[in-house]
Amino acid sequence: MNPLHDLSHLTPNLAVSKRDDMVSPGEEEAYFEIGRRALDLAMFAGRLCDKPHFQNILDLPCGHGRVMRWLRAQYDYATITGCDLDRDGVDFCAQQFGAQAVYSERDLTSLPFRDQFDFVWCGSLLTHLNTAAWLAALDCLIRWTSDCGVIMFSVQGRFFSSLLARGEHEFSDNADIETLLHNFSNTGTAFEPYFEDPDQQYGLSLVSPEYLTRVLQRYPNVIMRAYLEQAWGVQDVVILYKREGFYEPLLGTPA
Repeated sequence: MNPLHDLSHLTPNLAVSKRDDMVSPGEEEAYFEIGRRALDLAMFAGRLCDKPHFQNILDLPCGHGRVMRWLRAQYDYATITGCDLDRDGVDFCAQQFGAQAVYSERDLTSLPFRDQFDFVWCGSLLTHLNTAAWLAALDCLIRWTSDCGVIMFSVQGRFFSSLLARGEHEFSDNADIETLLHNFSNTGTAFEPYFEDPDQQYGLSLVSPEYLTRVLQRYPNVIMRAYLEQAWGVQDVVILYKREGFYEPLLGTPA
């Protein structure tokens, strides 16, 4: 996909942790490109929401800085908080990219955040949670965002489900794909855990644009600025703008 902005002037810190399981030897450029693309979309989100500058950024899950290195290069003045269950990743982000380090919890509601961030980036998290868990995570992301702040997160929708339906199982040969696709086609949302997950809480999650739009009806303070299919690798990207009192809650709360 063609870039939205010219980022050639940026000089990001390209240090890569040996413990970063998002990058394979010889594939560093693909790793850097997916991070660069996230920044490209973040800048686009800023334009959509009339927010050219982000002062307080949350990157969750931050991993070992796949995206953060690019956020730091563009928003060098910002306070960036890196949060992840992988404590080594959080420590690496603090050391290399000057992040405020916060170790995550499986229960996101236990994290110490309030409505303090004017940009929240959440890549490849809701894509792995069951419906109840990603709904709870979305609620947290919105609650942690300040008024006139921007939320950007990835989901797996029609493009990813199409890959699975076509038998391209290199993306996931360790989950019940048949059941996942059946439920997705019937309800617009579906989750199947990875076979190796003993708790059956982490796996593949699919969400349709129509289902997500209905979910957002419960938030009168949230405006959907964009739903971009296949915008970040094989994942879709959603851009939300938080503005208190923007809508009247006339449609009730969907199930």
